[in-house]
Amino acid sequence: MKIALFLLAAIALHAPAGAQAVYEQSYNSHIELHNQVEYHTIPIYELRQTLRVWTDSYSSGANFDPLIAVWHNGARIAMNDDNPTISGRYQSQRDAGLLLPTLPWGSYVVTVSAYPNFPISDRIGDGFTYDNQTPIPIDTWCQPGDPGPGCHVDRHLSLHWTVE
Repeated sequence: MKIALFLLAAIALHAPAGAQAVYEQSYNSHIELHNQVEYHTIPIYELRQTLRVWTDSYSSGANFDPLIAVWHNGARIAMNDDNPTISGRYQSQRDAGLLLPTLPWGSYVVTVSAYPNFPISDRIGDGFTYDNQTPIPIDTWCQPGDPGPGCHVDRHLSLHWTVE
């Protein structure tokens, strides 16, 4: 028995230092207004980590069409409107997703808005396209697009991420 415990301890001590379990994390909320932007911070604690971030809110047209952007130190590093291939589960055609490899450590801000409420520039402080518009409740707003999701949308937001 002592030999078996010794072997298990030796194997554990020789495991790769960077080996760690990857846990999916999520944030659920609601986008109430067509010009609302949700901000969520994701920390990365080690160099050269991969951030995988996606939505699964669109639900084949039951909810609004989300748009995500990732920011670091106030600068936009990536943005996506439609990429349902990031998680392989629950995403549908108009869900957003990004895969960002080899990121430096630090805090990253993910913004989620309803398409086409795009960032005005590459600086987060400059705001978004619809900032100065009179707010319209998302469940009565006819979201534009070609072909657009239409006027029958819910306001559920589901953002997911992993850091690997």
